[in-house]
Amino acid sequence: MPYDRTAGDRVTSSRFHRRLAIIAAAFVAVPALAGCWQGQGASTTMQASMNSGNGTQATLGAMRVENATVVRGDDGTGSLIMSVFNQGAEPDTLTSVTVNGIPASVAPTVIAPGTFQAFGYGVEGQPATNIALVTGLDVEASSYVPVTLIFERAGQLDISVLTVPPVGYYEGLLPVAGS
Repeated sequence: MPYDRTAGDRVTSSRFHRRLAIIAAAFVAVPALAGCWQGQGASTTMQASMNSGNGTQATLGAMRVENATVVRGDDGTGSLIMSVFNQGAEPDTLTSVTVNGIPASVAPTVIAPGTFQAFGYGVEGQPATNIALVTGLDVEASSYVPVTLIFERAGQLDISVLTVPPVGYYEGLLPVAGS
């Protein structure tokens, strides 16, 4: 005997289709509402280049700066700590540094290809050999200051760097002027 649809079957069928449509809409809406993908310019795709409590990261040509932070003393001194990597095939030289518009005392530092130089701290328990010290720094801790690095080959790199007091992890990283 052939199946004869009744009004009850149509109600059940329309409920099923309505529920199916709601479920499908939810699957489409969840990623959009979560902001998981908002296109190429989404703020979530920009996080790798942002400043953080771990220091500023930046790249200019073959030169890569990692964990740049200014350790600020109460007497207006500041020490730029960072690692500078040369990812190129030619040596490059860091020739000058300014912090908040103030020239830092730093010796020109050659960075050979495939190596790095640490500034403001020693590597593997050794004392710091490269110091970028600034005096007359009048900024509050936890503020960002403009820092300019000039490389002989790569050119000028302008970054914004967090200032921190010399406590905790940064304790002992602020050298005395003239040392």
